[in-house]
Amino acid sequence: MKNILKILFLAGMMLHTACSPSARVSRILSRHPELTVTDTLIFRDMIAIPSIEADTVIRFGALKEPVFLRHERLEVELQYNKETLFVKGKCKADTIYRTHRIPVEKIKLIKPNRIDALIARIPWLVMGLIAVSVVIGLMIYRKNRAN
Repeated sequence: MKNILKILFLAGMMLHTACSPSARVSRILSRHPELTVTDTLIFRDMIAIPSIEADTVIRFGALKEPVFLRHERLEVELQYNKETLFVKGKCKADTIYRTHRIPVEKIKLIKPNRIDALIARIPWLVMGLIAVSVVIGLMIYRKNRAN
């Protein structure tokens, strides 16, 4: 009795693992590679730009008018008024986006044509009709033979 239960358990496990959807899909795709289509995933990445620093030397005698320093995205304004030095700075924001293209394979879905499905079923329908007619013919033959 224990051996029968062990055999039934092992058979059930084998059937369970053999019928898993992932195993079926991998088996189908290994036999029919034309069902896979190469597609591309697009991944956008954002890169932050580091800060910019710039320096220079200016004599105080030259600061009677405002002085503007510009270096790429950095703008600094220097203004001297009596004994006060005003410094205004601004760094323009900047973001760089990179696009990565990653090739992946996906399954191509093919919708069956109704006419093709009907044509594929015709041999089964013909064989079923032949089987039914043979059974009915045998029943009629036995009935006539018994009388």
